[in-house]
Amino acid sequence: MRLGVDLTPAGLALRQAPGASVGPEPGFVLDLRTDQHVWDGTPLEGLTALPGWSYSRAGTAWGRRVDGTYASFPAHTPRRTDMGLWCEPASTNLFARFGPTVGQLASNTNVSLATEPSVPPLAGLSWLALSNSGGAAYAYQGASVPAATTCTIQMWVETPDGSPPVVSASSATGDFCLVLGGGIVSGVFGMEALSGHVWRVWGTTVTGASPAAHGGVIRYGGQSTRSLKFCGFQLEVGALATSPIVTTGAVAGRSADVARLTDMVPMAEATLVADFTLNGGGSGVLANGRRAACLDDGTGTGALEIGNPDGLIGGRVLSSGVEQARLTVAGAAASGVGQGVALRSRLNDFRLARNGVLSTADTSGTAPEGLSRLTLGAGAGGTGQLGGCLQRLEVRPVARVDAALVALSA
Repeated sequence: MRLGVDLTPAGLALRQAPGASVGPEPGFVLDLRTDQHVWDGTPLEGLTALPGWSYSRAGTAWGRRVDGTYASFPAHTPRRTDMGLWCEPASTNLFARFGPTVGQLASNTNVSLATEPSVPPLAGLSWLALSNSGGAAYAYQGASVPAATTCTIQMWVETPDGSPPVVSASSATGDFCLVLGGGIVSGVFGMEALSGHVWRVWGTTVTGASPAAHGGVIRYGGQSTRSLKFCGFQLEVGALATSPIVTTGAVAGRSADVARLTDMVPMAEATLVADFTLNGGGSGVLANGRRAACLDDGTGTGALEIGNPDGLIGGRVLSSGVEQARLTVAGAAASGVGQGVALRSRLNDFRLARNGVLSTADTSGTAPEGLSRLTLGAGAGGTGQLGGCLQRLEVRPVARVDAALVALSA
């Protein structure tokens, strides 16, 4: 930043006119993995150093690190790790115990307490071994399972050699089945590697009209008998497997993450860039959508959004509460796979690039004005959380050309 420029938070706002040929480039870049940021050319360290920064989330929450372990964050503390900033919707674990002992299960057979993995995602939890060598083995917890509702059940599984476990919808194949409401989960499955030889496995299904009040894991006699360990019992309403909600005897929840920047001079044209991953479920048509970032006018009636609209990766432009453009690049996004998106907005000129590929151009519509608030990992209303991790955000008070969008998103 040039000498003599005001370094107070207000002075650090976006003050330079688009196209200025001297001085630092207006706008900012947030590197959420390193917590090193640049605002109007001035380096800033730490989220709290950012002008107009605010964050809220009631209750303790966990954020995953690059090594596959989890860090704990107290209430109203951003879940920033070396992976970036974790932003998830509010959720509740309907299982009373995240890491139950054998005696704490509602029902079980051929189950024993196992030693904790040498490199667990979280230390100090009970792990269970299920021996199906002489018939079925199962570990169930009681739960209030809602009827005719989309639910997601997840488990942590340690395999002997670190190879991925095989969750199955059949009693005759794979390593084990997830059970919810009295039936084998047969919907959409997903998994991700954690620390050591541990994997996080989840399944999403719609419950029946009269579900039984339990859920958990079962290994049938006809399935693989390789040695596995289980922990991380979590049952949530919705189509996402979110970060741990570590219950220790009662159902418990975690509030939504709401992170914002507000100290910006209003913009009429802009480029918004976000690097992020969707986690606990890939792109899909979900209630309320999943938003990586939203630059708006403070009311949400004028806004630029990047995220997962209608099952695709892309963005939207709103002006006076009316959608002006919806820009996407085809292709599903798998859980944990990086997405880079750059969105341009100015009068009659809207375009987006995803991972270096341009969307179709939209050459009509009114660009929103007064863009002065950035919500990280959610929409303008503080809802529609990303359900994943933000790595990088960039805002410029100028509409970048197509080639720049391609480069910024690659």
